[in-house]
Amino acid sequence: MRKFFYVLGVLTTIVLMAAAIGIGVLIMRGAAGDPESKAYAEAAVRAIAADWKKAELLDRATPELAATAKPAELDAWFANLSRLGRPLEFAEAKAQGWKSLHTLGGSTVQADYAIDARFQNGDATFRIGLLKRDGVWRIRGFFVDLRPGPRKEQTT
Repeated sequence: MRKFFYVLGVLTTIVLMAAAIGIGVLIMRGAAGDPESKAYAEAAVRAIAADWKKAELLDRATPELAATAKPAELDAWFANLSRLGRPLEFAEAKAQGWKSLHTLGGSTVQADYAIDARFQNGDATFRIGLLKRDGVWRIRGFFVDLRPGPRKEQTT
C-alpha cells in the first residue's frame, strides 16, 4: 500500500509539473504574440492609415466584419480619421492577447495588438484583432483611439 501511494505521488507531481510548464508556455506565447501575426498587424495598420481608405480595411476584414460594416458609417469614420493627416511614425505592435482554438474542422488563431502612431495632426493608438483561418490572417476588429492636437514638426 505504501508503494502505491509513493507511485501515485510521483505521478501526480509529474502531471502538475507538466501542467505548470504548459500554462507557462501559453502565457509566454500569449504575451509575445506570433511574429507572423505581428507583421500582418503592422502592415495592415500602415496600409489602412496611409490614405485612410475603407477598401484597405475591407480587403483584409473577416467575412463577419465585412458583413456588419455599414458603408455610410465607414465613410464618416474614415473622413473623421483622415483629419489626423499623413502618418509620421508607427511604433512596434504590442501583443495584447493570443489564443489558439483547435476543433474538428481545423484550427483558429486569434491575436490582438496595439500599435501607437504619430500623425501630422495628432496621435492615435490602433487596437487590431486578428483571426487566422485556413492559414490566412484577417482583421476581426479594428479600433482607433485618437489623441488629436496640432503637432509642430521639429526642424534642425
